[in-house]
Amino acid sequence: MNYVEFDRDGLGECPKGGLACFEDCQHCERFVASDGFTVHCYRRGEQVIEPMLAESASQPFNNEGFIYEHKLDGVRCIAYLVDGRVRLQGRSGANITRQFPELADIYKQANDTILDGEIISTSFNAIQHRIHRQKELDIKVGMRLYPVVYVAFDILYRNGDNLMGKTLAERKAILHNVLMSSRVCGEIPYVHREGIALFESIKASGGEGIMAKNLNSPYVVGKRSATWLKVKTFQEAEFYICGLTRGENSRESTFGSVILGERHDGQLTYVGNAGSGLSDDMITRLMKAITPAECPFPSKPDVGKEVVAWAVPTLKCEVKYLERSVNGLLRFPTFRRLMEVKNG
Repeated sequence: MNYVEFDRDGLGECPKGGLACFEDCQHCERFVASDGFTVHCYRRGEQVIEPMLAESASQPFNNEGFIYEHKLDGVRCIAYLVDGRVRLQGRSGANITRQFPELADIYKQANDTILDGEIISTSFNAIQHRIHRQKELDIKVGMRLYPVVYVAFDILYRNGDNLMGKTLAERKAILHNVLMSSRVCGEIPYVHREGIALFESIKASGGEGIMAKNLNSPYVVGKRSATWLKVKTFQEAEFYICGLTRGENSRESTFGSVILGERHDGQLTYVGNAGSGLSDDMITRLMKAITPAECPFPSKPDVGKEVVAWAVPTLKCEVKYLERSVNGLLRFPTFRRLMEVKNG
């Protein structure tokens, strides 16, 4: 079944004002329900809840008033398990049910609920293979190659009752009592108060990080809140500076990012660009320090940006990054510092 948005020209409060709007509501695409929470109006009563988002914290911490979860590396998903069927909604509001047919029966584990969670696979790259498949055959092949699991970490509605105003502690207790785990769906585990130990354990195993959540926090629809904090683990390494990409806006007269490479068997391999973390002073220093040259890679890589200059790879920098993609590129690279000058 395809679900089509209502005409966006007549935005306003929904006259129904409840769990969802029905077909006789003809004017609103987004509305504030009677309970004060913002939702969206779709045909045939399709509700779209914008997920609560977390702010970032630089360091893990211990706190009696917080619980700590593994930060999952998948696709955020609101799961509507209502009337004996499943609808999966991505973070953007898109209906992603079709891409994950193996989750079609998870309503049996917690019917008449709306859950917040994440669809995960063996890696972030694996889940990316799944989310972009549209053809039926591709989806079936994806199921075999990259199986997924839905991991719930919150419950928003139960039997039509809005639970978002309750505390996280109350919602967690309801979720635990309601959700029956299976091979493809389960509840995320968490620890109380000991965030640092969990973080160090996850970092040592190569995980993405932790989520720290205040036990007294309500579910804040569609907004970032300091009551939920994400603390990421990043890897660090040194890479050669092989060139500069063109800058934009405040960096229009300088450069946008450094082009990074690493040596394998004496040859340079392109691994990505790092623009985040560069201070104005470091930009000035690098512009003076690099020696322009021909492309130092065996063949010109696609760096995704216009190249201002290639450089002799005599400078190295320390970069922190989340992980590597299947083709070896760095995810979320951040420039940290310039290393000593090398001779080649």
